[in-house]
Amino acid sequence: MKIQNNTPITLSNMDIKVSELLEAVENTNKIFEKITTQTRLMDLNIFEILDFRNFSGVIGETFASELSKVNAKLIKNRNPDGYPDLIQVSTLEMEDYHKTITAKELIKYKYGGVEIKNTFGTKEGYLLMGHQRIKKINRKLDWKAHHQQTNNLIGLLSDYINDMPQIVALCYSDELNTDDWGKVQKPKPGSTMTSFSTIGRSGCNKMYEGIRICIDNPSYLEFFGLKGDDQSGV
Repeated sequence: MKIQNNTPITLSNMDIKVSELLEAVENTNKIFEKITTQTRLMDLNIFEILDFRNFSGVIGETFASELSKVNAKLIKNRNPDGYPDLIQVSTLEMEDYHKTITAKELIKYKYGGVEIKNTFGTKEGYLLMGHQRIKKINRKLDWKAHHQQTNNLIGLLSDYINDMPQIVALCYSDELNTDDWGKVQKPKPGSTMTSFSTIGRSGCNKMYEGIRICIDNPSYLEFFGLKGDDQSGV
């Protein structure tokens, strides 16, 4: 992994260094590398039997946990429907508020933080589970959120490297607005899915412009319009 833009993520009362983002990405990738290695010893590929949509969310949740370990001022939102995913608790006022906050108040935490979403991209053509996807996915990534007000978004792209799920890029934007998100899609009656909105072309462009980290490999660098040193390919 390589830092492409060293500009920190700036919230109202704190910064998140890109080195911290990189450390969280690398720690997350090590976790999934370890899981892959251990399950292979049991003659099992755990990632072939997991629901793909839910698994993508697991990667995002794991990254959120790792980032909160790297930066103690970020705390995971304990409300599963809360926004954002990582809340900032960076002042005494925020600490006092966090100690007494209710689950309802975490639905929209008033001091903000960062939202985290992962995607493997939307495939174009035939792809087997576990195969490298970068050359067969839509050029517009499909980060999804529960509402059109989502901003301060860390968008992860994951792919399979040597048959292992890995985060390969991290983008960020704090300039997203409702026009950057598609119409909210509501689930059919009886469905276990929740409402969601998919980022639009304008929002995706903002995220690409805010890329912070990308694997130093031509296929991925070209996808984001970047240049790098590695010419070996994957």
